[in-house]
Amino acid sequence: MQSNLAVIPFRFQHMHNVSFLGTSKPDGNDKNNKILPPVLVETPKINDPVALPGVPFLLASKIIEAANSQHISIGAYLGASLKHLFYVPAVPAEESVSDTVGNTKVSTLIDGEQIFNKTVDFINDAKSSVLVEMFECQNLKVDGDIWPTNGAEVVPGFVQQQSLVPLLIKKKQENPNMKIQVILDAHKWYMDGNGNRVKHYNNQKMIKYLKENGIDVVPYPRAAQGGAALQHCKMLIVDGKKAIIGGMNWGTHSVANHDACVAIETLPDKKNSEVDNLVAQFNADWKLCWYAIRHTKMVAGPLNKEETHLYNGIRKEIKQENVDYMKIVGSLYDNPTDKTRYDKKDLSKLDMIVPNPVLNPQIKILGTKPNELSNVGEKGEESTRKYLMDKISTASKVRGELFVLSDKELVETIVKRTKSKELDAEFIISSEILDEFPYCRKAYNTLVSNGVPVRMYNFDERINQRLHSKWAVFNDEEVLIGSTNWSAMGLNQNLGKGKREDYELHSAKIDAEIKEFMKKTENFEKTLGIPPLINDAFDYKDVSTRYKAVAKAFETLKIDKTTTAEIDGKTYNFDKKQTKTLRTVAGYYDTIKKKYNANEKYKRGNNECAVAFTKPSLAAVFARQFDKDWKHSEIEPEGSKGRVLTMDSSEMQPFSVVG
Repeated sequence: MQSNLAVIPFRFQHMHNVSFLGTSKPDGNDKNNKILPPVLVETPKINDPVALPGVPFLLASKIIEAANSQHISIGAYLGASLKHLFYVPAVPAEESVSDTVGNTKVSTLIDGEQIFNKTVDFINDAKSSVLVEMFECQNLKVDGDIWPTNGAEVVPGFVQQQSLVPLLIKKKQENPNMKIQVILDAHKWYMDGNGNRVKHYNNQKMIKYLKENGIDVVPYPRAAQGGAALQHCKMLIVDGKKAIIGGMNWGTHSVANHDACVAIETLPDKKNSEVDNLVAQFNADWKLCWYAIRHTKMVAGPLNKEETHLYNGIRKEIKQENVDYMKIVGSLYDNPTDKTRYDKKDLSKLDMIVPNPVLNPQIKILGTKPNELSNVGEKGEESTRKYLMDKISTASKVRGELFVLSDKELVETIVKRTKSKELDAEFIISSEILDEFPYCRKAYNTLVSNGVPVRMYNFDERINQRLHSKWAVFNDEEVLIGSTNWSAMGLNQNLGKGKREDYELHSAKIDAEIKEFMKKTENFEKTLGIPPLINDAFDYKDVSTRYKAVAKAFETLKIDKTTTAEIDGKTYNFDKKQTKTLRTVAGYYDTIKKKYNANEKYKRGNNECAVAFTKPSLAAVFARQFDKDWKHSEIEPEGSKGRVLTMDSSEMQPFSVVG
């Protein structure tokens, strides 16, 4: 573990007429002849103690007294108190660069200092409106008991991140007519930021705090309400003219992560811009949120004994986290004003900004949106997936820094085009994901074993850092950046039913595996005298029926100790050897069924937003950052180094990655 402290890149020079820290003797020229308190623990001479110019006598006295009370030297006290001044990132962020894209100026923002400085600047300059759509929104004074800093307090940008919530409230207090609209995620967590297994709802304290302080805030509807698995967008829009979008959350620890965003500002001579297109996307989500408040129950399940008769089975359970959520958040919206705010005939109560979207935007506004948007006159979409699959299928080069890379069709396409030398692909991914979500190892192993260059980000343990980025550069000119992880949850939505036909390579791989099992099954069935089920015209639905019949026959032979059993309405005789073979056949059918069910299906995903644009000057910034991070991650976390990671059957289950 490395120290949190690094050498200060400057030294204070000795000067006259100053109070000295670290000595009880005043300077001879001190006209007041004030005497500082005695120092109990001297700063070691090896650390080169010096005078600190400009420190008032009273402040110097307080510093010495504070150090004495802790029985440490002044140097150690100041080092601990000001340790954020000592943090030096292992890989410096590329400087922010701006250029014109469409009707806007786009600026690159890499890591917390750049992102949160720009965020504070935008909000400070707000004149009429601030729109926020965020996955994590945290502040130590509000929810520090659940979400601690975990080392982020030393990182530049931390103070700015902690100032965001107070700043929003201050802006509203100073200008009551300002629209400040906030959409926050409210999915259920099973752990807090300390690693304790605590069941609670995301942002529940923050939602209450903001609403009680005059901020127009609403939780995004969860899956049970016809919303999304997660409200995962990370977006700020100010005055309908400026926006920040990317992977950075407003969480207390977020500033410590390696992440990126872009700032988008309408050019002064333009009446509208691509920012208007982002406003339109925010408005669609805003409408769905208030529709859900009016038409759905905020939690699934009974809240008291009187309600239990409305539910069956395990759904009768009164869950404490549900009760707490309704006390903390639900009660805030249990009033006629909020419950009737959405009115499809009169949307004026929603108080939305009216945008003027660009018809042919140079910045593509992309998203993963639930089908239930149709309830408010909008459309669900998978535009990020469509864009990404097109780029991965046609680009000659891609560089990406990704929190998650696990979508099966993406992985198969990358492998196919890399092996055929059509695609020059390199990716840096988060090692944390492979540790915490072993199912992702299958995608990682597929890439690595097929020669796709993938490195795990060499994160900074001092600040509990993780690679949290979700961006890629195509052909050194086009940038994709946003909240979207490259996973099925991040890219897919409930826009259809049943098997997805657009997972062609993944489905073909499954079909090839099934055919191998079909051949083996057919051979065994012939030895038993059972008519083979598998043929060119068979229906997968019949596999389940045949599996049940064979499994039942095996159990009959085993339990009743008989030699006859019925399969598909016909009686067969089996000796002991054939009985064992029957069990093997049942196993093959079970495997075929599971293989078939592994086909990707339409399912509810996250609510996501991203942007894509072509600008070589800006793409070059991300490319340079990638090159530095690639070199930095050449020595990868222990146990990876490009090797295929081990898995067992318990790790092959579906999962949802958040972040």
